[in-house]
Amino acid sequence: MFRSYDKEGIVVIVPEGELDVTNSSQFKEKVLSEYVEAGKPNIVIDMSYVGYMDSSALGAIISIFKHAKMNGGGVAIAGLVDPVRRLFSLTALDKVIPIYSNAEEALEKMK
Repeated sequence: MFRSYDKEGIVVIVPEGELDVTNSSQFKEKVLSEYVEAGKPNIVIDMSYVGYMDSSALGAIISIFKHAKMNGGGVAIAGLVDPVRRLFSLTALDKVIPIYSNAEEALEKMK
């Protein structure tokens, strides 16, 4: 579903494939339990390998964002491909969650 790595206290999560109703709930629960609730609330979600996502995935990302903020951290999104970028734009989520062109840029801004 995703791979992750820690870069100077910031967790980079790299989902692959599609994020949709079939896996978004599991994605959210895994990120919350393994990182946010475990004391690692600073997260970059690198979407470079996600070609499709639906509204349930948006809901999962919003939930991760809210929980991270409540735990003293933050979330940034990186590497959006055009179809997914349009979804963030249409829902105005790009005005709420910082979006960067790649994970390196997001990591630099979150330090």
